[in-house]
Amino acid sequence: MARLHTVEQLLEVLDQMVGASGRGDRSHASAAKYWTELLTTPGHPLARRLPDEPLVDWNERGLLGELGGARVLDIGCGGGRNTRWFAEQGATVEGVDLAGELLDAIRPTMPGSVTLTALDVLRDPLPGGPFDLVYDSGCFHHIAPHRRITYLERILPLVGPGGRFAIVTFASERMESPSDLDVVTTGDTYGGMTFSVDDLGTIFGALTPVELRAVHPDRPDTFGPDFLNAALFRNEGR
Repeated sequence: MARLHTVEQLLEVLDQMVGASGRGDRSHASAAKYWTELLTTPGHPLARRLPDEPLVDWNERGLLGELGGARVLDIGCGGGRNTRWFAEQGATVEGVDLAGELLDAIRPTMPGSVTLTALDVLRDPLPGGPFDLVYDSGCFHHIAPHRRITYLERILPLVGPGGRFAIVTFASERMESPSDLDVVTTGDTYGGMTFSVDDLGTIFGALTPVELRAVHPDRPDTFGPDFLNAALFRNEGR
């Protein structure tokens, strides 16, 4: 390999470190089988069809905007539980995930307003924006620290003027997690990183915060583990 002289070369070297760790890079296409097996494990919470608690709450309070006729991008859609919910609210939904075999299995069960595509959000071409809502439930916290830059550069421009970006991640207030330095120096993402609500406000500071909070575990018929944080932002651009 040539001597490093570009930022992208540096990021690729760090990618190699993460990929060589015992867990591998779970944000890379090479992890497709891992996610397919996890998300189809009987009894696994993520194998259920319940939508995320914050989505239901924000929608009832009018914070997501009008979903009827909206265009939504669901990042790391997995088994499509939130994708389906968006479609049931009247949205046209693009669901993307690494787990191509899983997407193939659920595609026939989805409403006609849903499109499912197997891709790596950091490296593959993404569905064209703008979107009225971009949603990430559980993808971001599996991305190694050095690739958050890539994520922000690729994802935030897809949020249309006046549109929303919303995210659910592991909560550092309730879970232990390695430091970014630990991950970068060892290559091990430790099964996912955690973020405080303040972290999320800072990382996505290019957008205007609407609400940043813990996920509430006591709402019936929703997915709401108490170890998650949720954040909703608005793009004030015109």
